Amino acid sequence: MVKCEECCKEFPSERSLHAHLKSHKLKVKDYYHKHFPRRDKYDNELIKFTNKESYFATDFNNKNNLKKWMSHVEPSVAKEYFKNFLIGRKQKKDLEFAPCQVELRSLMSPSVAYYQKVFGDYNEICQEVGLATKYKTITEPLPYSPEKYKHEKIYIDTREQQPLDIIGIHTEVKGLKYGDYALSDKDLTCNCYIERKSIQDLIGTLSGGYQRFCDEIERAESEDANLIVLVENDYNSSLMFHKLKRTYKKNVRTNPQHIFHNIRTIIQEYPNVQFLFVKDRIESVRVMKRIFFSECKYKEIDLQYAYDLKLI
Repeated sequence: MVKCEECCKEFPSERSLHAHLKSHKLKVKDYYHKHFPRRDKYDNELIKFTNKESYFATDFNNKNNLKKWMSHVEPSVAKEYFKNFLIGRKQKKDLEFAPCQVELRSLMSPSVAYYQKVFGDYNEICQEVGLATKYKTITEPLPYSPEKYKHEKIYIDTREQQPLDIIGIHTEVKGLKYGDYALSDKDLTCNCYIERKSIQDLIGTLSGGYQRFCDEIERAESEDANLIVLVENDYNSSLMFHKLKRTYKKNVRTNPQHIFHNIRTIIQEYPNVQFLFVKDRIESVRVMKRIFFSECKYKEIDLQYAYDLKLI
């Protein structure tokens, strides 16, 4: 039972409580601000209310305030806070793996680089709090040996409607079980497939097409395939796609929070999948070659983190 703090009446669910608030002429956000006020740790402003879970889970209204707070507090205070942040994520979301760069950047958290700086080793602090690590710490560029693959070609799936213009290597249109691109000798890439997505494709796939995409991932997983979702849109603007012209349609019932929640879920549930956001189609071709011609080293690193560090 859930008690109304205005009249002490009890309700069987939060949904019924929220509906009841109309009788007090209260909006849901005003109810929580009145009875459960939470304030930004940097400027002491009330935390903005979007839903109950996020309201009680965040301590900052935006990333700028988080960064300002990080620069104002003692390193020991920041270390304790972010260690507890990782513990909280593990407990609330029942996480098995350390959050990767794509996950961290979509949350009210600094990136992997900050954890590396403050803790000395991101993997170590994650292991300390009980999170398994999937990737090695990267300090050097991803290996690139195109000369070893000169007799190979890149397969392009028959369903790929806007194929990339891949210069310098032979291509062939061929039906693929999953993904849009693969090397002709899959053993040379440790069975790597690349799923190319525009930001519009990503929104559709991770909203209405979510279950179908998970089924595709499971088919890939059953055959020990590694799937990389290559998004042709930089990370920051992808987080705000609802503000991009010609990208967000008013009749699409989704938002960045929902899309990136689904991305985080996929990353945690399917260790064979990585998401990588790059600048544009030209960059997609360059990065694809680096991944395919890396002698399988792509499997060992957090690709988004490496890309952000300009190591791909």
